[in-house]
Amino acid sequence: MLGTLAGVVCGWFVIAINLLSGVAEFENGFISNALAFSTGGGLFGLIAGGFMALLEERLPFAGVFAKTVSISVAIWLILRLGGGLLSMNDPQRFHPDFSQTLQGLLFAVVLGLILGGLWSGKPEGSV
Repeated sequence: MLGTLAGVVCGWFVIAINLLSGVAEFENGFISNALAFSTGGGLFGLIAGGFMALLEERLPFAGVFAKTVSISVAIWLILRLGGGLLSMNDPQRFHPDFSQTLQGLLFAVVLGLILGGLWSGKPEGSV
């Protein structure tokens, strides 16, 4: 649950930062993006939270934030590598875009930070 909540909050945060800064132009309208970022962020957060619950005691890092950010960035890296494989298979349809790659990495870091904040405040024994 914490991962899903962190993902949805992260999606909204990224949309807000983009609306304030105009750093990246979204392809769709606000409602469409809010749904996509909430759903995608929630799913990404659910997976990150699940890995955190499974690996929390096994990760070599001391702090919660280091653990959650490393898990989130590792998931992003796996997805990025998958995108690279798609790009090699069909370069006309799937092509790497540096700005989107950087945005994805920053999204993963922010998600990890939000998840770490929620995780450090959770009662012992709960997920």
